[in-house]
Amino acid sequence: MAKRVWEAGVFVLFAVVGALSHGREVTLLGVLENAAPLWLAWVLLALWRDPYEGPLVNLLIVWALALPLGVLLRSWIVSSEVSLAMLPFLLIAMAFTLPLAWLGRKLA
Repeated sequence: MAKRVWEAGVFVLFAVVGALSHGREVTLLGVLENAAPLWLAWVLLALWRDPYEGPLVNLLIVWALALPLGVLLRSWIVSSEVSLAMLPFLLIAMAFTLPLAWLGRKLA
């Protein structure tokens, strides 16, 4: 359970930082629209490979698959077109979350 709370916190923090960096107001709906799809993809893949147990490659696999899947899910939820223009968002999401996911693994 603590792992899921840590993960949710990582994605909520990402959504809040993203909103603030774009000069947007931080709202519950905005945070949910951005954090929930990423977290859901992470949790589903973590059921397949536990990113906190076993070899480090488990974390890297879940991270490498969950973030693109979460971004696609987010696009579907907010009715945004999937395009190469999403690549910077994906890369920033991946860069932001990997160190925090690794820290979560160390703390688990």
